[in-house]
Amino acid sequence: MQIDWITVAAQIVNFLVLVWLLQRLLYRPVTRAMGQRAAAIRAQFDEAARREAEAEAEAERLRLARQELELQRARMLAAAEAEAHELRQRLEAEAREAVAGRRAAWEDQLSREQAAFLSDLQREAAGHVARLSRRVLRDLAGADLEQTIAGIFLARLAALEGEALENLRLAARGAGGAATVSSAFDLPEALRDRVTAAVRDRIAAGLPVTFETDPEMICGLRLKVRGQTLQWSVDAYLDDLEEEMAEVLERSGALDAMNGAG
Repeated sequence: MQIDWITVAAQIVNFLVLVWLLQRLLYRPVTRAMGQRAAAIRAQFDEAARREAEAEAEAERLRLARQELELQRARMLAAAEAEAHELRQRLEAEAREAVAGRRAAWEDQLSREQAAFLSDLQREAAGHVARLSRRVLRDLAGADLEQTIAGIFLARLAALEGEALENLRLAARGAGGAATVSSAFDLPEALRDRVTAAVRDRIAAGLPVTFETDPEMICGLRLKVRGQTLQWSVDAYLDDLEEEMAEVLERSGALDAMNGAG
C-alpha cells in the first residue's frame, strides 16, 4: 500500500490548526472561566471561613462576657448575702443589747423600788415601835415618875464636869443669862426649889430659873441656858431605840437583798 504523504501532511496540518483553534477559541476561555470560577469559589470559601472565624470569635467573646457576667452576679450575690448576714448579726446583737439594757434598767429600777419600799417599811416599823413606846410611857407617867426622873436629872447635873459644865457657866455669865427648865408636867414647888438650888450651885449663883411644861416631852427634864442644853428624858432613849431598830432592820434588809441576788 502506497502512503500519500501529502495527504498525511495535510491532515497533520489540519489537526494542528484544529488544536490551535480549539486552544484559542475553546480551551483557553473555558480554562479562564474555570479559573475565575474556582477563584470566585475560593473567595467565597475564604469569606465564609472569615465570617465563620468572626462568628466563632464573637461567640467566644459573648461566652466570655456571659461568663464574666455570671462571675459578677455570683460575686454580687455573695457580697449581698455576706452584707445581709452581717446586718442580721448586727441587728440581732443590737436587739440583744437593747433587751439586756432594758432588762438591767428594769431590774435596777425594781431593786431601787424594793429597797425604797423596805427602807420606808423599816422606818415606819421603827417609828411605830417608838410611838407605841412613847404612848405607853405617856400613859404611865405621873408625879411619882417625875420625882424619880428629877432625881436622875439632879444626879447628872451634880456629876457634870469638864467642857459641858464650863459651856453652861459661860452661857449663864452672858448678858441677860437665864435658865429654863422644861418638863412634861408641872413640877411641885418643893421639886422646883431643889432644881433651882442645884442649878445655881453648879452653874451660877443667883441665876434666874424659870419652869415650863412641854407636852412633846414624855418623861424627863431639860435645862436650857441660852444656847446650851442639859437634858435627861425617856425621849432620848426612845430616839436611840428607834435609830437602833432602823439600823437593825436595814442590815436585815441588806442581807436579804444580798441573799436574793446570790
